[in-house]
Amino acid sequence: MERDAKRAKGGPAALVEAMRIPHWTKNIFVLAALPFGGKWAEPSAWAMAIGALATFCLLSSAIYLINDIADRKSDRAHPVKKDRPVASGRLSPVSAAVAAAVLLACGAGLVAYLSCKLYRTEMPLAGMGLAVWAGAYVLINLAYNLGLKSRPILDVIIVAMGFVLRAMAGAAAIAVVISPWMVVCTFMLCLFIALAKRRSEIIALGDSAGDTRRVHGFYTLVNLDHMLSVSAGLAILTYSLYCLAPRTVEHVGSAHLIWTIPLVVYGMFRYYCLTLTDDGDDPVWVLLRDKVLWMVGAVWIGCVIVVLRWGASDAIRGLLQ
Repeated sequence: MERDAKRAKGGPAALVEAMRIPHWTKNIFVLAALPFGGKWAEPSAWAMAIGALATFCLLSSAIYLINDIADRKSDRAHPVKKDRPVASGRLSPVSAAVAAAVLLACGAGLVAYLSCKLYRTEMPLAGMGLAVWAGAYVLINLAYNLGLKSRPILDVIIVAMGFVLRAMAGAAAIAVVISPWMVVCTFMLCLFIALAKRRSEIIALGDSAGDTRRVHGFYTLVNLDHMLSVSAGLAILTYSLYCLAPRTVEHVGSAHLIWTIPLVVYGMFRYYCLTLTDDGDDPVWVLLRDKVLWMVGAVWIGCVIVVLRWGASDAIRGLLQ
């Protein structure tokens, strides 16, 4: 009954659904530079970061619409995606294309406004980093939707790079230089999540997986499990190296970020185990509904804030020297 009611909804409701507003949570990576860049207490930095976040919400919704237009035929063979607005016929491809163009134009306008405020000749890329990374995000996603999604391994690399570009854009928006180790860590973490999604799709679709996405003919549970293990291990390793990097220690004022490593290890291992034992659910939803992972994330954020705020104090700074 609920699915039939959802299928019957067209017009503006179908457009809003196709924009996938719940997936805007993925753009939280844009805000990653605020605490680690040391500007989490500056109102002006928050204003620029939120502007960059809004930009990526607009751009990502445009990309989702373009994706639905390109995949409308294969989506009709999928047991769940066949109910998407474009695939089900509730939203015409022309209407979706017009909406995507409007969203891209609005995103570009917001990028131009923020870039004008950031422009400084002495800054990296003359302060145009937000425009560069946002533009790169759109270009690689257009390439992905126009054919690269059918290239095994390259498809998940592009998905992970989308998150890296979000983090880079967020750092550019508040005029901070992001750590190379944080870039690599973000890439490996998001590569792990993208691989987990491929695995869940294969489990859910079984023998018909190749009919809905060409790359599923290449991936198997065995090779995905190996790639998941490697990407999870590298994500933990690169995060540890970031915490111990001389540049990080100098910026934070101490090496006490290492106390957050056990939380990252626990969270990665738990999420990995959940993706191996779920029944084919989207790993993003597995993450969102697991209360333990939410608690671990909250504790991790609290520890990071404590370290950034008080880790450099004379009372505890020398504990790890």
